[in-house]
Amino acid sequence: MEKVLKKYTTIPQHLYVNRSADIQLKRIIEEMQRPGYVLVARQMGKTNLLFNAKRTLENENRLFAYVDLSNLYNSERECYRNIIDCIIEPNRNIFESVEDEIEKIRLKNLPPHNEYHRCLIIILNYFKGDLVIILDEIDALKSIDYSDNIFAQIRSNYFSRTSYPVLERLTYALSGVIEPTELIKDKNKSPF
Repeated sequence: MEKVLKKYTTIPQHLYVNRSADIQLKRIIEEMQRPGYVLVARQMGKTNLLFNAKRTLENENRLFAYVDLSNLYNSERECYRNIIDCIIEPNRNIFESVEDEIEKIRLKNLPPHNEYHRCLIIILNYFKGDLVIILDEIDALKSIDYSDNIFAQIRSNYFSRTSYPVLERLTYALSGVIEPTELIKDKNKSPF
């Protein structure tokens, strides 16, 4: 019998080799206290690491939302809305009843970060488990003028936990090829 080695974009679970990075990412996700950041050169398996975390750590009490940021958005609002859609779309069976509430918030024409924050609160109030938002290819945001706002909002979501305890069930896993300190253009802003 001839064995054929297939070219995989995403490594299937039966071929995936666990690394120390898998253990570190798992710990960060389970602690939920700070964003995880995967920093490795291109083609080193960052996306497969994130997919493996989703595959092995997602359950009825923990959802993952994968967002590929290499698809650039024309505005900050579009970027936030895509993140919310990436939470809802693959989980329609869970979030079908919150779509109307999300749409009502979008119609209010709030500032983009307020709209995003309110949508996250609705989602977390409805889903009682943990939510992990994976932002892959974040270095693509470096060329966008609103990127500092995205990273400031991530930071704000962690500090807002005192006023909004449901945010304690939200964390981010970010992946890219540049240092986190290089992502913030305005050096007067604190890094996320």
